[in-house]
Amino acid sequence: MKFGKLLLVGATAFLTFTASAQDDAKRECDRMRFLAGEGVKANDYKKATLYYHKAEIACGGFDKANWDRLLGSIKYVINEETDEGIKKLYIDSVLHAYVRQETAGFYEEGYDLERGMYIMQSSAPDAALADKFFRRGIKAAGLETHEAYVVYAYYATYLMYTAAEGDEQVALKKRMISDYFEYSEMVAKAGMTPLTQESLTTYLDYVVQSCDELLPEIEGYITNLPEDKDAAIQAIERMLGLLDAKGCNDSDEHLALVNAWLERDPNSISALLAKLDHMPGSKAIPIIDDIISKTDDPEMIAELQYKKAYLQYNAGRYKAAYGTGKSCTGKYKSDGLSIAAKCVAAMAMSCGDSTFERKCNYIYAAQLAERAGKSGAGYRAKAPTSSECFNENSPKAVTLSCWGVTVNPCP
Repeated sequence: MKFGKLLLVGATAFLTFTASAQDDAKRECDRMRFLAGEGVKANDYKKATLYYHKAEIACGGFDKANWDRLLGSIKYVINEETDEGIKKLYIDSVLHAYVRQETAGFYEEGYDLERGMYIMQSSAPDAALADKFFRRGIKAAGLETHEAYVVYAYYATYLMYTAAEGDEQVALKKRMISDYFEYSEMVAKAGMTPLTQESLTTYLDYVVQSCDELLPEIEGYITNLPEDKDAAIQAIERMLGLLDAKGCNDSDEHLALVNAWLERDPNSISALLAKLDHMPGSKAIPIIDDIISKTDDPEMIAELQYKKAYLQYNAGRYKAAYGTGKSCTGKYKSDGLSIAAKCVAAMAMSCGDSTFERKCNYIYAAQLAERAGKSGAGYRAKAPTSSECFNENSPKAVTLSCWGVTVNPCP
């Protein structure tokens, strides 16, 4: 009986002690949170941060609301602190808090981009870890991603590339190329500043400095193009733009990309124009005709007509070049007439039944040159002389058999 009473007394004392300890812990928890709150009221966020840290220990952990208060206080200090050394200490602190918050099950992925940035700004930057959060954060935020995070994300990948070796570095180079296109598209669609695009291009230029580094990637790039037609064409256009910027536009790989584009959209004027640059001499003429038949742009038609006349002339197709040159319009009209004049002169000595008639072609060549705003003196010097006119009874009209034009050789 006495022993039973003793046990009862002991148990009661233990429970009383336990309850008292719990009350003390709760009071300490509440006190730390109160002091933290007072720091917030006074705009003393360093004090608030200190007591929120103490409250986390005293309270045995935090709920979501208190985690938000702790993180908010630390971030406020980071944003306001001007001493870089102290700022890094608080950045390290917020990163440790993220880890504890994640362990407690309260971390939200909406913090990912900010977390990645803090990792890069911390006393021990970890590009690979930051990359994890940047990639997840950018995927979630899409075009709402702040441009500073885009630059940080690409910089983190660049640091990973510089630290890697062998196959890993090769893979990261490919990723930097694909990320460059993805981020550049974001910059354009989201209306980000030119400085952001310049920063991306600067990092890419550190990795890809010449055609020799970029061209080996093209075959695999084409193989891995998206199945969606529009997405594939956009990817092709972006890569062509990069090749052009690197001076690789006369390469076989550039042509392979253009052909891949035309396979997906045979009627694309832009693709046909890109193909045109790869076609030497008269081989370009069928493509020019194809483009002219598919466009309503008068300026483009005028330019292509002139280019066609030029190519025909260089190929020795003088009659064809003459007709095309005369059909040139707009700002190319003068140049087209000049080509027509050259064609007439080039065929002069093979058009006509007599030397006199053949020399009359030079009169027409001079007329065309003068209509083009150029001097016709060189052609007129080859036309019939006054003595030749006398010998031919000074004819006032000679029809040029090749051109169906009548000239007056002896005015």
